[in-house]
Amino acid sequence: MPLRDGRRDPVFNAMPPAVLFLAVPILLAAGADYVFPALGEWVYSACVLIVADPGTAVPQQPLGPWAPYLLHILVHYGFFHIAMNMAVLISAGRVVGMAFGTGVRGSAGFLILFCACSIAGAATQVLLHSGDTILLGGASTGVSGLIAAAGWVTGGWRGMARLALPWIALNIVLAFAEMAMPIPMSWAGHIGGTVAGIVLTPILLGLFSEREF
Repeated sequence: MPLRDGRRDPVFNAMPPAVLFLAVPILLAAGADYVFPALGEWVYSACVLIVADPGTAVPQQPLGPWAPYLLHILVHYGFFHIAMNMAVLISAGRVVGMAFGTGVRGSAGFLILFCACSIAGAATQVLLHSGDTILLGGASTGVSGLIAAAGWVTGGWRGMARLALPWIALNIVLAFAEMAMPIPMSWAGHIGGTVAGIVLTPILLGLFSEREF
């Protein structure tokens, strides 16, 4: 269901509220480390997803072991990490958010898509994990789904394939590269989030979009 309105607005014009709803808490969580270190430590301990082999002892988390499957999107490792994720969230998120619509219904659909992709990415990372304990953080699970979604709304299944398949292929390469050297990147989480975006975008657009396609 490609979106074809022919407009080329600046990226910050008409930013869907759902994108801001995600971006603001992510940025605030990052800033907490510098302004309120104790709060930043609590956010980290409550939101980071601890991925370990069965039987491995892990710290008890304030919000329990399931909350990080979604809340890991609030945890980032440095400026470059959060800058890359914000860039994709703002650019791809704006395209996808406008396709859903900026009202309550469209915003709900966008947020459901992002959250579902984030959870799917985290679950894929847990499912495919082996070896050392890792601490999964970052919005890249969700924004990976938005990459596929942006392809759907701008070019249908061909547009989706043009954006999503190279991203999946890159992460498969990273998976093989990890065998030779440790790479601190959640290739499994990226793939899981992207696949969720491929599958769920047309379904959720059909249910929640406020636009005529």
